[in-house]
Amino acid sequence: MSRAHGHLVGTGRVTLYVPTGSRPYYRLSFVDATGERRHRSLGRDPEFALHQAEALDAELANPDTGSTVVTLGELVREYVSTPRDRKRDKGGHLTGEDWTESNHAKIADDLARAVKGIEGLPATDLDLATINRMRSACGTPGMVRQMTSEVRNFLCWAAECEAISWEQAALLPQRARTVAPRLPQEQRRPRRREQVLVQGQAASYVSEEDAPHRSACVALAETMQLRVPWGELAVHTAIGAGLRQGEQFQLTADDIVRRGNGWVIRVFWQWSTNAATGRRRLPKNRKRRWVPVLRLTRDEYPLLEKLLERAEEAQAEQRAGTNPDALLFPAPQGGMWWTSNLNELITESQKAAGWKYTVTPETRTMRNGERRAVLVTQMEQPWHTLRHRFARDMVDWMELKKGQLMQIGGWDNEETVNSRYYRTGEEHLDSALDRFYND
Repeated sequence: MSRAHGHLVGTGRVTLYVPTGSRPYYRLSFVDATGERRHRSLGRDPEFALHQAEALDAELANPDTGSTVVTLGELVREYVSTPRDRKRDKGGHLTGEDWTESNHAKIADDLARAVKGIEGLPATDLDLATINRMRSACGTPGMVRQMTSEVRNFLCWAAECEAISWEQAALLPQRARTVAPRLPQEQRRPRRREQVLVQGQAASYVSEEDAPHRSACVALAETMQLRVPWGELAVHTAIGAGLRQGEQFQLTADDIVRRGNGWVIRVFWQWSTNAATGRRRLPKNRKRRWVPVLRLTRDEYPLLEKLLERAEEAQAEQRAGTNPDALLFPAPQGGMWWTSNLNELITESQKAAGWKYTVTPETRTMRNGERRAVLVTQMEQPWHTLRHRFARDMVDWMELKKGQLMQIGGWDNEETVNSRYYRTGEEHLDSALDRFYND
């Protein structure tokens, strides 16, 4: 049945309207107990809209049973049930985009932690004290800022669905007062490295000293080779091609291909840590690319030759059934690595190679909700800094221009590349010297 292009729900006391071009939200219409027709906006989530419409229809059909109470826990579960149309800008406005897979997983974990212990609180009882409790469910001031943004966006969604009032959502404004984290660590992690800049350099500038030293990279390649048969190749691939960790460790033999008069690495995917949706997803910024392969790296490692050899080995392993996807850098069982296992391999290899690190005691919340003391190893220069080594080599040794580095490195913003790798500050000093000594 339908009423004026809407759909009758349940006993027919509620009409549900789907989004249109001019009204991009689900809406419902009903006649309340006083006989007055009411309208309500339900946001963009179809499952949540239908659930709310059915609950209201049941309430109107059986007024003596009392109203249906929506709890904070139920709202959070509805909110994180889908990544679709959830992304908002810094002002809290919907962008029409979806959360990325990693964002979805992080926000789901953060909000579950935020409402832990208060899941049964009726949404209508939400007050400032509860909101502050939600956004402080973390261990550092930086995390409080992130949680504040996530909780604010959740409140906007809940208000749009009329599960809470806009007055309640307004309790957490854009410039909200800072609160202290409820789960602080006893000891603060030390800074990875104290960076000393030259006048004229951006705070994000990566100098030769900020990238791993060449001898340290070679030492890492040697120690990693002792642990896995492709360890040396993995390190030199990261240095010579600049792939992100998730891009590199899902590569297959088919991703080493000819293009024009040379060879390239085809970066069409990165790994996914969500087994339910598959182990691959689009690369960062949802942009695919091709990365040229050096015959010899700056360290005189024969990268192209070794990659082609490894591709043949991976295909042989595939035929033998020990490496079903012909991965170039497979886990011991032949499949793709999980982040924790790979990071353990890398960290142990870096320690053996003499890379600097610190160990800090922290208290972590386990998946079962238990709080447990753990020791956290923090490398001064993690695996990702090999990407900085790559960029410095491409600028200082290969003399690539900004657009070329952006293209093969997968950066999405030229200003980021410029301030991070090109703007040394010396150009301003040189021009000033010319003005002083221009005869």
